[in-house]
Amino acid sequence: MDPVIVVGGGLSGLSAAHSVLEHGGKVVLLDKKPALGGNSVKASSGINGAGTQSQTRLNISDSSQSFYDDTLKSAGSEHARPNLITALTSNSASAIEWLINNFGVDLSLVSMLGGHSTPRTHRGTGGAPGWAITSALMKRLVAEEAKSEKRANILKNAKVVKLLQTGDKVTGVEYEDGQGQKVKLAGSVLIATGGFGADFSPAGLIATHRADLMQLPTVNGDHATGDGHVLVTSLPSRSGVLIDMNQVQVHPTGFIDPAQPDAKTKFLAAEALRGVGGLLLKNDGSRFVDEMEKRDLVTAKMWEVIQNGQGPVRLVLGVQAATELKSHCDFYLSKGLMKKFANLQELAESMQVSLTDLHATFTSHKSYALGQEKDPFGKTHFHNSDINIEEPFLVALITPVVHYTMGGVLVDEQAHVLDASGKPIPGLYASGEVIGGVHGKNRLGGSSLLEAVVFGRIAGEMAARSQ
Repeated sequence: MDPVIVVGGGLSGLSAAHSVLEHGGKVVLLDKKPALGGNSVKASSGINGAGTQSQTRLNISDSSQSFYDDTLKSAGSEHARPNLITALTSNSASAIEWLINNFGVDLSLVSMLGGHSTPRTHRGTGGAPGWAITSALMKRLVAEEAKSEKRANILKNAKVVKLLQTGDKVTGVEYEDGQGQKVKLAGSVLIATGGFGADFSPAGLIATHRADLMQLPTVNGDHATGDGHVLVTSLPSRSGVLIDMNQVQVHPTGFIDPAQPDAKTKFLAAEALRGVGGLLLKNDGSRFVDEMEKRDLVTAKMWEVIQNGQGPVRLVLGVQAATELKSHCDFYLSKGLMKKFANLQELAESMQVSLTDLHATFTSHKSYALGQEKDPFGKTHFHNSDINIEEPFLVALITPVVHYTMGGVLVDEQAHVLDASGKPIPGLYASGEVIGGVHGKNRLGGSSLLEAVVFGRIAGEMAARSQ
């Protein structure tokens, strides 16, 4: 029996590999980098799930239908693909339980992010959930590789350069090893290579589909260059097609490192920072947006502020919010991405604004939270809004960054790669950020890790069964 060949060692590829093993297959996982993990290890807000045990324990009422509705609204009617959204949301609870029960991942905390109607973004009490989840799957796959059955094999520094095809069927890959030697492998192929958010080459995918974003910084690792997109569309017989390629998510909050303000690659300021009560302020200390809105809308408002000369934009957290995300904030402080101020007076002096005006921003926000007044920006979800101005504040300068590519390879709800006529290409599957159409025009926070797990598991099962 030939193995299933998984191309890409991020969370989706790892989920796919484990799914292949669970369904009795053999797997070879290839990654072009010297270490696995991809962008998945950097994900810092959490993973979505609707109707989970963690939600039930916290008395949070949610359903896959509610999650579907939120995702459909975020995707927009022009780009929404109900079959893919259904696959994502209906499998979300089982994905969370799979991670908890099979890999011992702590996902006991649940928070609410922008665009969601209820708290459903899961994380643990430790550090970044992307690292916690992905590293658990990495360690388990390494353990599987060491077993005498030899059903799992991990190849690093292995860059796939071609998909092999016999007739219409994909029958394997050709890859370059660390010494530049070409090697061929036979088997069904599962593409999990991630997005193209770091492909700033002159003739690359960003230049081709969103040239207006070429000057922006990115939070993607240098591996995110759309390799899978090129492989799938370069098949000699029946090739795959790309959809929604102009739908690139610009995340509103990338850290501006004071030590390297012009760096092309920036560190992401987790959406969870706004979820726990972080406020976005103009240079005069006033708010300008509902911090809990969808990413595309927050980004649009930030652009207005910056272009009107009212920047830089600051992300400000009080003590309660900072304590709730202590591990995150401690890390950001250690990297110099956040600065601690003793009290609001010290922050006002740093911003060169009056303490009275800055205090008014927080006083008004508290009154909106208490329902005494209506927030002028329509905010309805408030958290940690009772801020003591004599206690410390954590502050960061932020800027919009290229974050996630919603467009990609066309697949069906069973993760088969489809050709231009909408028919599956035999022997070829795809999962994770490389696929297109799941999120439409805007991805909800917490749904990237979920997409990686859900479609990775589906693709792995389908590929294993086809062998």
